Amino acid sequence: MGVETWLLLATVAVLTWLYSRWRHSYWSSKGVPSPPGLPFIGHFHKSFFINNRLWESFQENYTKFYHSSMYGLYEFFSPVLVIWDADIMRHILVKDSESFIDRRDFNMKTGQERDEIMAEMLTLKTGAEWKGLRAIMTPTFTSGKIKSMFPLVCDKADALVKFAMKEAVENPHVEMKKHFGRFTMDTIASCAFGIECNSMVDNDEFTRKVEAFFTPNILGLIKGLCFGFMPRLFKLLGLSLNPPEVDFFADVVQQAVAARKVGQRRGDFLDLMLEARDSSDDPSSKHVLTDRTLVAQSVLFLAAGYETTASLMAFSSFLLAKNKDQQHRLRDELQQMVAEHGDITYQAIMEAKLLDACLQGDNINSFQIIFKK
Repeated sequence: MGVETWLLLATVAVLTWLYSRWRHSYWSSKGVPSPPGLPFIGHFHKSFFINNRLWESFQENYTKFYHSSMYGLYEFFSPVLVIWDADIMRHILVKDSESFIDRRDFNMKTGQERDEIMAEMLTLKTGAEWKGLRAIMTPTFTSGKIKSMFPLVCDKADALVKFAMKEAVENPHVEMKKHFGRFTMDTIASCAFGIECNSMVDNDEFTRKVEAFFTPNILGLIKGLCFGFMPRLFKLLGLSLNPPEVDFFADVVQQAVAARKVGQRRGDFLDLMLEARDSSDDPSSKHVLTDRTLVAQSVLFLAAGYETTASLMAFSSFLLAKNKDQQHRLRDELQQMVAEHGDITYQAIMEAKLLDACLQGDNINSFQIIFKK
């Protein structure tokens, strides 16, 4: 090749590199720190190719940028903001939520029924649809409404205590993370799906489906990447992003909805959603909260509450086991609570300051929110 060709190639390479640098200067122009990334790719490789433990990457950056309360990443040229400051999260998720209705866009609509159901989740909605669904869902999480589900939670907590005591007698070591996961699963099954199961003892169908739903596999990752890069081809092949377990959850919820329509009420999350739809004076709420949407919110309840709650309880228990003086303080608080109220009640739990501190301290330090521009 001649000199002119080499100069042209060099010019193109330099201009391409400068373009990449310019696109990756978004966070520095905003005064937000950002770890080093690769040209064009940014930090995408950290999530999907090199680091198979995504939390390690987050932990590394969390430690490095702790005093900044946030840091910026790039998925190719798309800027992504990661925050962990509790006050900022409260503003974004509660106080100023109207200004943050369109966060990361997970377009899951492939034409397949299970994907269409999952696309109805509140966390995947944007714009006016998000506002409408949130307006209907928010009243179902008031303290009074959650209090109505407290007896259902207590039943599962009693079962957990009895099972853990039995395990402690029979075994020198008890795997509490697993048991907390089963407790969470049973509670969500009762409160969100309206079914009774005892996964700590019985490996029933619901338990097997939930475990399969949360078990990561390479096929799911490949399908996600294919849909991200070739959505038209993905749809043309008739593939589905979500696992077949979604079909099972849909059937369970639809059967529960049919039972509620003939009068079988339990005071659970599903009842609250049906009441919110049926009692609303706004005709549009009937359109927003369809049976398909009810299924999606129930699955969202499972997706958002299963692993997170189990991990929070496991980490908190571990820290209490390592700090026995605090464990004794917490036990004293709970014993005093029972003596004052006669039992463990919803109101008493809300007033247990040390219990709240034990859970909130662990929760805040391990929680991050990610926003994609």
